[in-house]
Amino acid sequence: MKKLVIACFTILISACLYAQKVSTDSLEYPWHLLEQGKVAYEGREFGKALLLFRQAREMHKTQVTAQYDYLFAALKPHQVRAAGDLISDVYRVLEKRQDYEACAILDRIFLIHPPAYFDKSISAVLTWLKKSDVYPECDYLIGKVYELEGELTQSRRFYQSAWEAREFLYIPDMRFEIIYSLAQISGLLKQYDDQEKYLLLILTEDPVYGTTNVESPTLRAMIHTIKNEQTVEKFFSLYRHHNDIALRAYIELTDIYLRAEEYDRAFRTALLGADIAVTYLSNTLKKADFMYTYSNFSDLLQRIGTNNEILQWTETKQIWNVFLQFADLLYRQGFVVQANDLYHKLSESCPSFTYAKEATYRLSQTF
Repeated sequence: MKKLVIACFTILISACLYAQKVSTDSLEYPWHLLEQGKVAYEGREFGKALLLFRQAREMHKTQVTAQYDYLFAALKPHQVRAAGDLISDVYRVLEKRQDYEACAILDRIFLIHPPAYFDKSISAVLTWLKKSDVYPECDYLIGKVYELEGELTQSRRFYQSAWEAREFLYIPDMRFEIIYSLAQISGLLKQYDDQEKYLLLILTEDPVYGTTNVESPTLRAMIHTIKNEQTVEKFFSLYRHHNDIALRAYIELTDIYLRAEEYDRAFRTALLGADIAVTYLSNTLKKADFMYTYSNFSDLLQRIGTNNEILQWTETKQIWNVFLQFADLLYRQGFVVQANDLYHKLSESCPSFTYAKEATYRLSQTF
């Protein structure tokens, strides 16, 4: 029995030493596990994917804890503390002491954020490192697995965890995927106020939108153009809004506001969604044909109809519905002539037969 206890203790110590070695020497290993989990996820091996994502998260936590403990100890000697709090001064002392492991840990951190990010403070670096044991990419992907399995509450919990740790995302723009997933889950759970709240978080990064209560000067100018023109042509020719990441938020918020009969808000989100759509379509055509320049909305629609790749994108992103909703809201807001102009252009030139037919029907109902 005593030998068994000794053997178990020996195995435990060996495992801990191995884990510590992995945590300091194999910094890419959690990322490798994450990639393996993605492959399993795409192959619909959800149980395997979940296991790999959890392993990646735990491995990352072990590594960061080991780095924090090492750096914390490296900064304790009197000679290091006497250097003060300035990163450059502390780094020179660590080099002089030949503490290359501590320097390597700092170098890895500065590859993510330069010293200026920490206000050149070594104590701020230490605080950041301690909090960085989270792995929001893993939490997000775990949430995706639970969502596909129908565990919506669990899914939302992991998405929320990923959002709270967004500061530590390796790819900062992934925060938009997290927000869209949170909005989608909230909608599925019929928590529509939360759905709107999450979608509006995306628009807080869009200066053209302004706020829910105050329109930006650019948005006011857009609305003024619509009001004072008999067609939508000047609006589509004059304004370009390069924010295709926010397009889905504008589409979904328009739907939410229409259901709630908040037509003023729906009009603003539909208008900006339509402008983003025209901007993206024009830019994409320009990439396919560098000689292309925007001439008018009908010409744009006709050219899209001859480009299968762009046409496929429009179907997946609900682009035609964006324009139809914009026409509907123009009509509802009293801009009947402008609405009829847009219905007419869609009925004649929209490459989607379904939406062209719908636009024709709505045009007939306005007379």
